[in-house]
Amino acid sequence: MVDENTDYTQVNRAELIRYLSESVKYCHGKCTVGRLQAVPGDSTRLSYMRALAQMSTPLLAALRDNDLEAINRRLDDIEGRQRGNE
Repeated sequence: MVDENTDYTQVNRAELIRYLSESVKYCHGKCTVGRLQAVPGDSTRLSYMRALAQMSTPLLAALRDNDLEAINRRLDDIEGRQRGNE
């Protein structure tokens, strides 16, 4: 089993996907209404959504790197046990 993220101060992949999905749904709803009308606060909200999307790229890369490190540790452990049995 791959080491799970036990640092609860970090956003995990599922949470990040949920945040991004909510943002996409909001933007899709705004774009597909009959009349496109801006409401107060829309520009601020969209600015935060852009920032969220930009921050997501390095965060996902870091999560992927952590997963790969855990997989490499497991692989090294398995290979070490196999060499010991030869």
